[in-house]
Amino acid sequence: MFKGALFGVPAFVMCMLLSGSIAAGQEMVLASYRIRPSEVVVPPELKPGEYQRTIRPFENWTLICDENLKIRQRVCNVTQIIENEAGQVAFSWSLAATKKGDPYMILRAAPVAKSDGGILLQFEGRKEPVQVRFNGCNNTVCVGMLPVGPLMREQISKSTAPTVSYPTTDGKIVSLTANLKGLSTAVKAIK
Repeated sequence: MFKGALFGVPAFVMCMLLSGSIAAGQEMVLASYRIRPSEVVVPPELKPGEYQRTIRPFENWTLICDENLKIRQRVCNVTQIIENEAGQVAFSWSLAATKKGDPYMILRAAPVAKSDGGILLQFEGRKEPVQVRFNGCNNTVCVGMLPVGPLMREQISKSTAPTVSYPTTDGKIVSLTANLKGLSTAVKAIK
């Protein structure tokens, strides 16, 4: 019998591995494997390695910046995602800017939302909710846009927690609480 160990594996086990012996009762499982592709989709005009994404977490929000390294162009947004107990996205919103630099909130509801409906944002101390109509829906998401004007700037500066609601195709109402706390800090980190 061999004595000693190689890389912490007893010598007799190493011999079994090297000789190709498989213990009785074990079956060799042949499975199909593949390399998992990147979650970052590189624009078609760029080669892999010419594009980078940075992700910085903040309280309740995540700063995501995509940069075209070839022309040194960076686009950032700050996003919050709210999911249900099963891990399915119920609502998300991002603060982004148009090409002209105007700030917008991009609101996304689950695909079960009524496409002819929209999202209501109810802020504490305001009688009327802010209504955001959907620009469109597909089988993965319904999207609406809200310009960031004086009302939203005030709510962001106060770090409020609005109630978000939208009707679904089966006649129910999804209602949840979002949180603007941390958004200002994340925006200030964009340099």
